[in-house]
Amino acid sequence: MPKDRLDFPDNFIWGTSTGGHQVEGGNTYSDWWAWEQKGFIEDRTVSGRAMDYWNRHEEDHDLMAKLAYKGFRLGIEWARIEPQKDHFDREAIEHYRRMLQSLRQHGFKICLTLHHWVIPHWVAEQGDWLNPDTVSQFLRYVKFVIDELGDFPDYWVTLNEPMVPAVMGNLLGHFPPQRHSIWAFRTVSRSLLRAHAGAYQLIHTLHPLAPDNTQSKVGVAMAYPWIEAWNSRGLAGWYEHFAAFIARRLSSEGWDYTIQTGKPHWIHGGPAIAGIQNSYDYCGINYYTRASLKVDRRKRSQYWIDNSQAPEGVKITQMGWQIYPEGLYRTICSVWKRFGKPILITENGIADDTDKQRPCYIVEHLAQVHRALQEGIPILGYFHWSFLDNFEWREGFSKRFGLIAVQHNDPDLVRAPRRSAYLYSEIAQKNALTKEIVEEYAPEAMTTIFGVEETKHLKGSTYEQ
Repeated sequence: MPKDRLDFPDNFIWGTSTGGHQVEGGNTYSDWWAWEQKGFIEDRTVSGRAMDYWNRHEEDHDLMAKLAYKGFRLGIEWARIEPQKDHFDREAIEHYRRMLQSLRQHGFKICLTLHHWVIPHWVAEQGDWLNPDTVSQFLRYVKFVIDELGDFPDYWVTLNEPMVPAVMGNLLGHFPPQRHSIWAFRTVSRSLLRAHAGAYQLIHTLHPLAPDNTQSKVGVAMAYPWIEAWNSRGLAGWYEHFAAFIARRLSSEGWDYTIQTGKPHWIHGGPAIAGIQNSYDYCGINYYTRASLKVDRRKRSQYWIDNSQAPEGVKITQMGWQIYPEGLYRTICSVWKRFGKPILITENGIADDTDKQRPCYIVEHLAQVHRALQEGIPILGYFHWSFLDNFEWREGFSKRFGLIAVQHNDPDLVRAPRRSAYLYSEIAQKNALTKEIVEEYAPEAMTTIFGVEETKHLKGSTYEQ
């Protein structure tokens, strides 16, 4: 008989996740701020004050506590800490200290990201990660943060999705600095590997103990899209499989191989990197979607591959991404087999301004997390992306990932919890996914999760006839 509830381990972290530049606002000394002013954002907005988390963090922490969330992932912005070369801003670091003290006072587990794509404008002007000096300058910033704020993080994220800016900014040219260069991609990815290795060693040397007096826990929040070939007939199908092979190595497998073995994957090239081998205490997984790669001769700038199509019957999000919950389970299994280290889901979420898809997305993905737990894979927690609607990079404010709705053009930036915020709250409070929760918030998932037909008449249900 199917279970009535999927229980999660004691001390499982039910958290939410954000990125500094995306929610803080006013990150004026950064490369992304400068890039936004040139009109590259699709909805013609700029980050501006974003969600003003910089000034409204106490209000946001209170709201998280009321919703019974247990953890929060936030970022430190290098451009705030070192707005000009060799000048560390004491006021900025004290402001971050107050943020972290507030989180600790509210009882949250803190997951702190040191680098979430954005660099100071002065670093960009000197050649960003192509400049041989940038890694040592980054590590000097990291050391400053560790010295000042090292008492707070329960989990450290050295880098967020390092291969995304390497590919999007240096190979495909969609992000700053808009390069189309295999050489630049390889150089930048090697620099990011060195930056991670150095940050990992610094944390363990300067602050070896976490707040609970266990060893400090350091990792990377790695993007793991589930990548497959479309399987067209003939030569097109062969090329799709080849493209999928390359894309998997570009997006994650090449990076993971280097971390696991200490030997640079051919994707990155070059000599061995000191301190890189086994430099994970846990594995951070950012998972959103499956990409099915299909030949399209019109997509020359994308190497004749279209990754935006979905197989028949597969639902997509407002980002155009496939909804493929099993991909999270398959990713967890793959990463566990590769590293054998505890796993933290550092991001998982959906762009959905109507909140019609999000409840089902959450419960179906959590069911896959539970499936992996039942197979003995140690998963420490789940951080939903994101707590607030935010500035979603190239898409601007047009795509809304937040459990909490915020209109960027609202003078008061009112925080309005969506229905999915209360769904997630109930899961966190019960430390379980129950039939009652799924029936109320996502009845269309009842068959998938519990093997029973959905109840279509429930009060307040999001089910649509």
